Amino acid sequence: MRTLAVLLLLTLQAAGAVAETQAEASVARVMQGGRWTDGAATGAYRIVVEEVGFEHVSCRVRIQWVASATSGRPATLVAEQTFAELSTTFWSCGQGKQSVVVAGNVLQVQATHAYSGEPCTFTAKLGKPGQYQYAGCRNEEPAPKAGG
Repeated sequence: MRTLAVLLLLTLQAAGAVAETQAEASVARVMQGGRWTDGAATGAYRIVVEEVGFEHVSCRVRIQWVASATSGRPATLVAEQTFAELSTTFWSCGQGKQSVVVAGNVLQVQATHAYSGEPCTFTAKLGKPGQYQYAGCRNEEPAPKAGG
């Protein structure tokens, strides 16, 4: 009986290790857009979208500030922040080309709640390196039907 209990315990630990490995993040896509300025330094925003989980896949979005290349110096990563309002809950990022957009200094990410299916567009105003301001989550309401 004791041997069976130890065997069961080892099996459960192994299954947990496999699940942990599968839950690690994988980069789904990287896009760059918009421009930032901080004194004499300039650069672009780079957005990294990762998929996390295996049963209910969520996304993690990282905002990176990349300094422009200059003569003799390649482009360099200056700062990075996780888009916490989206990345620390159970939201899945859209898969289409327009699901993650940077227009000027505004980031918009279309997402769907992994459990309820509720759609939402998360918006952030991007600033100087390491700074962004969360502007909210706008639910995508279906257009009203005409007629009756």
